[in-house]
Amino acid sequence: MKNFAKRVSALVLALVVGAAALCPAALAAASLPDLPKDECVVDDANILSDSTTQTIVDLNNQLQSSCNGAQISVLTVDYTGNYSTEDYATQAFNAWGIGSASENNGVLILLVMESPIYEDGDYYVTYGDGFRNTTLESQASALAQTMENDFAAYDYDGAVTTCANNVASTIASVYGVNLNNGSYDDGSYDDGPTTFGDIVLGIVILFMSLMVMLIIVLFVFRVFIAPIGHAAGWNWGPFAWGYMAG
Repeated sequence: MKNFAKRVSALVLALVVGAAALCPAALAAASLPDLPKDECVVDDANILSDSTTQTIVDLNNQLQSSCNGAQISVLTVDYTGNYSTEDYATQAFNAWGIGSASENNGVLILLVMESPIYEDGDYYVTYGDGFRNTTLESQASALAQTMENDFAAYDYDGAVTTCANNVASTIASVYGVNLNNGSYDDGSYDDGPTTFGDIVLGIVILFMSLMVMLIIVLFVFRVFIAPIGHAAGWNWGPFAWGYMAG
């Protein structure tokens, strides 16, 4: 969907800019929806389920407590006026003040149902300056692209959930926080309580390791050390045994 469109996007964008220059009134963009206090999802296009919204809320609860107030916001709109998806996302990000004010560590995921370039819709991921020169910056385009398959299939819940989880995982890596079974922790890992089977398996592994080590020691002694000891006249104890065994 996007590969062909990208080939003509420059031409289409040039036409749009030219038309806007001829008609100053066309420069007005679609108005930005407000971000309600303490919320992180604005589904202006009415395409997301409650469960997807809750997923974003849950991710943010973990990120804000573990990653210095980092936050992911999601915005869906029908149209961006004459603004590109990127410019619209930047305006929304700056207007909403996503993330910690001191850290500037917010991320905005924008889904557009129809844009000046892509009639079948578009998407974009933008972020605060706090993520400059990090893996989030270098992977921003790839993170946005994780939405492509679901977006093309009109599965917007899947697109947002996939992208948000990948973004959250990347933010966690920036802050050195581990992602464990879909939730964030303080970097420690707990694989559950030790069971009787674990103990038995550990004993078996230890026994087999000792047996292998013993075989290696006997082999080295038998082949290398015992002949040397016998040649030196040490015909006693293990040296005599090693020689007689040969």
